[in-house]
Amino acid sequence: MSLLQIALLLTSCVALGQPVGECAIPTTPVSGNVAGSQSAAPTFTGQALDVVLSAESVVVWDLASGSILYEKAADEQRPIASVSKLLTALVVREHVPLSTEVEVPAAVRVAQRQGVDVSLPIGAHVTASDLLLAGLVASANDAMVTLAYAVAEDEDAFVTQANTFAAARGMTNTRIANATGLSGGSQHSTAHDVRTMLELAYRDPVLRDYLSRPGGTLVTQEGSIRRYTTTNRLLKTYVPVIAAKTGYTREAKENLALLTEGSNGQRVGAVVLGSNARFQDSKVLVEWIWRNYSWPS
Repeated sequence: MSLLQIALLLTSCVALGQPVGECAIPTTPVSGNVAGSQSAAPTFTGQALDVVLSAESVVVWDLASGSILYEKAADEQRPIASVSKLLTALVVREHVPLSTEVEVPAAVRVAQRQGVDVSLPIGAHVTASDLLLAGLVASANDAMVTLAYAVAEDEDAFVTQANTFAAARGMTNTRIANATGLSGGSQHSTAHDVRTMLELAYRDPVLRDYLSRPGGTLVTQEGSIRRYTTTNRLLKTYVPVIAAKTGYTREAKENLALLTEGSNGQRVGAVVLGSNARFQDSKVLVEWIWRNYSWPS
């Protein structure tokens, strides 16, 4: 910007009655990547053979630049099982303060019979924070149904809100039929849309923390205690986990959304859908990326 342009801009700020410090400093649009920066993309430099994966749909990207490093059928609509709890958590964070005491509804019995749960007692009261942690770390279905009722007083009404939320944020290939990802109804997403879910969750400091926890303890207001551990087995390996969410149903097969970090601080995201071995597929992908890409200093 020239001296003449700066002088004209300052004059305009004074005329408009705006603080010079806010008005005169041009702003830069935030990019769509997690880091919100315009970092240079990594360069493909390797000669390794292509990866061999069991997953049916995959996308890997660089967090700093947002560039795609690897993809396979990444726009294919598929069931994603409990990975959709990322979307549930995002909607909950918009509507329910963490300290809110939420009553466990009788409706959780259905979810408790169908999949993973933390055996929440009907009528008990639990903070939204404890429910979110159990829902994301242990993938507890009863915790997410309870939160859905806290948002909308009905799971169907919550689903409508969540689908609207997804579409408004560019996840136009995503549709859920419940708050848990359990089979039933019309629901699907894509690797690219799951990438968006994970990035949005990562931007929330609360969800970012929850998505890397190895376990937790849920205590109801009435004194019941539930201890649980993560469903993410990569936390016990050499792969650094910044944030991750798992998902499995017979229909969706094994799924994983992951953010990890390299030895020089470079960060990548990976979404693996429809896998027979999600953790192994993710290791193979990450190792292939480190061998075949170089990052600018």
